[in-house]
Amino acid sequence: MPELPEVETIRRQLDAKLKGQTIKSVQILKTGRETPHGQAFAKAITGKRIKMIDRRAKLIVWKFTDGSGITTHLKLTGTLILVEKNYKPTKHDRMIFQIGPHHLVWADVRQFGRMSYLSHEALEKKLSEFGPEPLELKPAQIADLFKRPVTRNVKSALFDQTTLAGVGNIYADESLFRAKIKPTRRLGSLTAENRLRLAKAIQQVLKEAIKLRGTSAQDYVDAYGQEGKFEKFLRVYGRKGLPCKVCGTPIVRTVVAQRGTHYCPNCQK
Repeated sequence: MPELPEVETIRRQLDAKLKGQTIKSVQILKTGRETPHGQAFAKAITGKRIKMIDRRAKLIVWKFTDGSGITTHLKLTGTLILVEKNYKPTKHDRMIFQIGPHHLVWADVRQFGRMSYLSHEALEKKLSEFGPEPLELKPAQIADLFKRPVTRNVKSALFDQTTLAGVGNIYADESLFRAKIKPTRRLGSLTAENRLRLAKAIQQVLKEAIKLRGTSAQDYVDAYGQEGKFEKFLRVYGRKGLPCKVCGTPIVRTVVAQRGTHYCPNCQK
């Protein structure tokens, strides 16, 4: 599932092309994952002028000049790709948007993604459901978010989008490795130094991943159909059985918060 760096990469690319443009048409190829459904969705957004393409947590947010907008969650396999005018639809395409002179395809192999058109009030309410953005806080402010509940494990806390927005499985594992914290540690066992180290690691990992346009560990590609380059810099995620890049100990894979979790049993305590 695309996390903050992947979504932010797509957001920046789309904003550069679509900001200030008007949605001229929407061709619906498959329906059922948009709200409202079918032609009602197309009718609601046709003619809307894009103020900006924003991001909140893992959502791509199309903000229109009248205050309404679209939230797009790509989920596991969704893509938003800019294509040429003569593009021919393929099997997994759901919609093709003509936005000013540009054409944008929403495709989704596993069909878990969703688009929702929302009024200004509904959009504001939706965006307020998430916790703070990790790159908009000081490290000490992030550290304070991981004090309670004391019995919760730190990996679960990192997943909670109401605590901190945008971090998912890949960047939780990578941040915990850099902070030298085992994923199963309870929040109550973390010292102030542990929490601050984790906060700094989160910001460092996210910034590095954004710079490299995200991680294409599975199906992710950016708005130009290109893979991210951060995968080669992963230190634990997806490296079960391989030697730790710091100490050489084999990386362990376990399950925490119902997600595959990777860590070094020697470096992380």
